[in-house]
Amino acid sequence: MGGGSRWTPGGAELDAQQAVASVANALEKLVARNDGLGVAVTVGEEERKGRGLTAFVGPRRPGISIKKYLERIHSYVLCSPASLVAGFVYVDRAAHRSPELLVGSLNVHRLILTGVMVASKFFDVMPQSNAFYAKVGGVSNDELNKLELELLFLLDFRINMSSHEFESYLSHLEKEMTVSLNSKITTNIQGVGDNFIAQSKVHNIHWK
Repeated sequence: MGGGSRWTPGGAELDAQQAVASVANALEKLVARNDGLGVAVTVGEEERKGRGLTAFVGPRRPGISIKKYLERIHSYVLCSPASLVAGFVYVDRAAHRSPELLVGSLNVHRLILTGVMVASKFFDVMPQSNAFYAKVGGVSNDELNKLELELLFLLDFRINMSSHEFESYLSHLEKEMTVSLNSKITTNIQGVGDNFIAQSKVHNIHWK
């Protein structure tokens, strides 16, 4: 089960690996920025039974990266690339509804898991069950059912999105990915240059 999308915005074919990479890149930047503010959300077990984004906060940072987590979700549940992007859209919408709580390393995995699952039910022809998503995502079925309801309330149960909105988010994700790749290339080039200069000094290379 899982797989094909019943609706692909703009009729464009989305590449799964590209969708995973771009969504992971955007979330990693967001988490790095928010965690860097030094106000990471930490709540007790009783507080986690609360409402809104607080319900998504885990007791500790997961040992799997955001990208690996998304790769795992996609490879097992076979959700469409559109569901991965839409899952990010839902997380962004929810975050804007609860500006007092930041998306950080303690809640991002549960948020994107729930977002993709909800998106899959809307976008995909044969979505997997909550129980299967819970098993893949490393949470209990009861917890994921609760998180799904919390996310839907945060979204006012408005999970639909126009083709224009989807494509705007997709364009943003692609631009952010390009910026990150260019930054890495520049850093690597600088590293190679610095290493060459250091080696030149060691070997006393003189240019004429």
